[in-house]
Order: sequence, then C-alpha cells, then structure tokens
Amino acid sequence: MTSERLAAWIFRAEVGLTLLCILLFSNALIGPLFAPQTADLAAAEENSAILRLVWPPVYAMTLLLAGFRVTAFLRVIPALFMTGLLVGLCFASHFWSIDSATTIRRTIAVVMTTIFGLYLGARWKGRDLVQIIALAFALLTFGSYLVCICVPSLGVHHDINAGDWKGLWYEKNQMAAIMTLGFIASCASAYIAPERRRYWIGLAIAIFGLVVMSKSKTSLLCCLLAAGAYPVLLALQRGGVLSIVFVWLAATVALIGGTLFYAAPDLIFKALGKDPTLTGRTEIWASLMRLSDKHPWLGYGYKAFWTPTSIPAAVVRKETGWDVPSAHNGWLDLLIQIGWLGVILFGATLAVGYFCALFRFARVKDGFFSVLILLLFTFLIMSESFILSQNSLIWALFVCALARLTANEVEG
Repeated sequence: MTSERLAAWIFRAEVGLTLLCILLFSNALIGPLFAPQTADLAAAEENSAILRLVWPPVYAMTLLLAGFRVTAFLRVIPALFMTGLLVGLCFASHFWSIDSATTIRRTIAVVMTTIFGLYLGARWKGRDLVQIIALAFALLTFGSYLVCICVPSLGVHHDINAGDWKGLWYEKNQMAAIMTLGFIASCASAYIAPERRRYWIGLAIAIFGLVVMSKSKTSLLCCLLAAGAYPVLLALQRGGVLSIVFVWLAATVALIGGTLFYAAPDLIFKALGKDPTLTGRTEIWASLMRLSDKHPWLGYGYKAFWTPTSIPAAVVRKETGWDVPSAHNGWLDLLIQIGWLGVILFGATLAVGYFCALFRFARVKDGFFSVLILLLFTFLIMSESFILSQNSLIWALFVCALARLTANEVEG
C-alpha cells in the first residue's frame, strides 16, 4: 500500500470516528432506548448500568483522536488554558462537594467532552469541520423523521405535549436545541461549500421542519436569528457604509427589544408562548439564590446539587412544590455547583471568546459557524443548564467554537 493510499485510509477512519463521536455526544436514541422511563439522561445514567457502559468506548475514541493529533492542540492553547481552569475547578470541588463520588465521576465525563471539543477546533479546518458536523446531523435528521413517522410511540410525545415531535431524544426541547446546532452547521456548509450548496440548504430546511414540529418557540427563534445573522455578518465582513447601517439597525432593535422587555415583559413572554413566571422558574431561582448564599464562592460541588439524595435540592423541591430537575438557567446552575468563582471564570472565558470574535470572525473561515455557535450558546444558557455539561454535544461545540476563535493562529 502506497503512502498516499495509507494517508487516505487514515483520513477516512478519522472522519468516521469523529462522526461517530458527534452522534454519540448528541445523546440521540441512547436514553430513550435504554432508559425510556427517565426524562433526564444524567439521572438515567445513575440507575442504568447499560448507559454507564456506553461512555467508556466514547472516551477511548476521544483520547485516540486527540492523541493522534496532539500537536494540533498547540494551536488552541488559549482555549485549552481557559477550559482547563474550569474543569480543574470542577475536579477540585470534590474536596467540598456534598457528593464527592458524583463530582469525580462527572468531572471525568466533562473532561472528555471538553477534550473532544478542543480536538474538533484544533484538528479540522473550517470547511471540513462544518461539513463533518452537518453530515452527522443529516443522519440525525433522517433518524428523527423516521421514528416520528414510522415509530410515533418513540418519536412523538403522548403526554402533556401530545403531538409534539421529539425525534431521537427524551423530550422535544432537547431535540430542538440540538437541531439548532445542525441548522447552523448546514447553513455554514452551504455558505462555505458552494458545490454542495443545494444539499446543505435542503438539510437546513429539513432540520427547520423538525424544529417547527417540536413546537419549541425558543429554538425556532434561534434558527430564524441564525439565518438572519448571515447578511449582517457578510456586511460586517465587507465593511463600508452597509456595515455601519447594519450595526446601527442591530443596536436600534436591541434597544427597542430591551425597552419592551422592561416595560411590558408579559407581552414578550406571551409572544414566545411562555408563562410570565417562566413556568415557575422564578420560584426556583429565588429558592436557589437563598441556598447559594450559604456557599457563595465555592458552591455545593460540581453536579452534586441535583442528585436524588441531595438535601439542598430537596429544600428547593419542597419550596416549589414539584420535582425540580435543574435550575433552568445555566448561570444559576453554575453558581450552586462551583460558586461565584466558577461564574467569574466562565464569564471571563465567554468575554474572551466575544472579544476575539469581534475582531476575528471574518478570518476564521468556517462559514461563520464559530461565531454563531458562540451566540447560540449564550442565548441557550439563559434557560438551560449547558455550561460544563458532561457528555453534551452543545458544550463540545461551544468549546470547539471557543478554540477556533481564540486560536494562536487563524486557520480556515
């Protein structure tokens, strides 16, 4: 076998392993198939030996991919340093955690998830990266349509959200949030690979259809904003008068939106299909803020607060009157896990990402994928606990975007 053929086979194998890891980190089908009675994958893993056995091979593949391209990590030292501080704090929190065993176990998981995100950002050029991710989402989209149409008992809700599509995931909002990532990847692929544009546009439309059928207004809004961001980013990339006009329009819209939200929040929530109390979330947040005051700087330990035996979580559930699974706010969940120290560290990391995006988004040639993922993640963590989320594609792609935007050298 010639060296060229060997290199081609290695490349195909690496693409295949990367695709497989993306599919597995998306959590598609894993939970609903092996633990259908539990709506939370993290909780299901605690009670299912089969689910716990799924991840060691994924971690092994992650380490194999990262080890094979270890020198590429030199390009993403800033992101490696920032995420290293965050996961280091997660590990250190086992010293004061209310459930140190859970903290250590889930820290290992978030380390592996973070390594995979860094690998994606360090190894793949922008054109290859977005198309590999989009290809993975093509498979997820096909599988979701298949189960929704052919196996509705698995792919469609039959509870309070009867008729809403949830595809290969536990719940409709999980599918919609994940599919928003796929929508961005397919749009970026259509932009950066014109020879395949019609296929990627077709995929974006199919993904948008799934989001519509899920009836998740938040994810639908994210897709529309992502699509609308392209003319703005293109204008900013080209500069000139048009970029000034778009910046002025964006600032005006933000000011009007902020004013409306301050003056008439009920109208905004109703337009989004939300209860003004955010379905009881304000009560959760008030309870959590009182509890966080008892451990303000270091929190209760990474992923230790919401365990079944957690006394502080029991207090929240008693005060709110329902079985609260999380804070439904990424920042607040981070606060109760690793305290204000963790919030400050992550806030600084996010600020660095935005600072680099402001000056480098046009030079990171990935069809604006990285900057849109950064914006999407910032939006999602206002209502979901995705910060430092273990075994999560959303966290992995955020790390990937951060790595690309802050890389030592900008490489398409």
